[in-house]
Amino acid sequence: MANKKEFKAGTYAVLVGIVLAVVLTVLTVFAFTTRYTGFSGEKVAQQYVDTIVQTGDGYNAYKNTLVAENPKLKYGDFVRRAYMMPYVNEKDAEGNEIPQAAFVGTGSEEEQTKIDEVYNTMYDFYVSLINEYGWDNYDEVYTHYFEKLVEVRHEVYGDEFMNMDYMFGALEANVATYGESLTGVEEQIAQDGETVLREASVGKYQEMYGEEYRLTTTVVNYEALSAEESQAYVAAFKERIAPIAAQGEQKSALLTADDESAKENMISAFAKLDCSDEITEAAKATANVTLDDGTVVATQELYVVKIGNCWFVDNTNIDTTGLYLTK
Repeated sequence: MANKKEFKAGTYAVLVGIVLAVVLTVLTVFAFTTRYTGFSGEKVAQQYVDTIVQTGDGYNAYKNTLVAENPKLKYGDFVRRAYMMPYVNEKDAEGNEIPQAAFVGTGSEEEQTKIDEVYNTMYDFYVSLINEYGWDNYDEVYTHYFEKLVEVRHEVYGDEFMNMDYMFGALEANVATYGESLTGVEEQIAQDGETVLREASVGKYQEMYGEEYRLTTTVVNYEALSAEESQAYVAAFKERIAPIAAQGEQKSALLTADDESAKENMISAFAKLDCSDEITEAAKATANVTLDDGTVVATQELYVVKIGNCWFVDNTNIDTTGLYLTK
């Protein structure tokens, strides 16, 4: 199997300037594409499955689900309020900034080495979470990941500082590295034509399906539920989401007495997951993932629901285990 591709902070710093313009363009296209796709339940189902299967990216697949586009709370805000805020430690009780390790922000070799250590340690932990829980159980993944990140950062940096930017940075770097472990990466050379910014690697998918593999996700069946069936589906969704929405109360009780704001935000974030009163329609979809020769490597059934003019995947009623093809 392919070896883990370790995160290199020094290489990352060099690549930032090159990648930034591309990222901004991609984000603009993604935002437009997501809004357009949302008007079709079939396209939402296809994009959700394809996002996971291409790079094992269950994290970004949530952008097509009720968690991401709940009309009461957006995905990023949900993650921040439900999982990050209890660990944020930027200022003390008097409003003074929490000191960070002396090397932070210096761009020194020491800082790069420390970032590498944290990100690589967390990558191994991230993979273990995906293998144990999978993104269908995002609650376990987020809860354990951020708890571990705080522990590792403090151990490696020797400070008590933590903010949301650092948390998102570590998680998204690990998500990207996991995807690269599946797809492989091409060698990247600096403008001098000699310096290797990134070494090439062979991904697990290439080992499984060949160097020129291509995976295509197609919705092969799409059935709209009748008005009566949709009402029954919404009622079932409300029952499923109720214990999840109540988790905020349970989790907030574990926080310290000084975290009143964090408690309130956590309770509110989970409570807003119940958007059953907003759902008007539902449909069932089946998607196949195939190789170029027609071989079906995965089949996924899922339900999509409509809120306003847009469709979203119901992430409370799905098992995506089969889309993680290397397991």
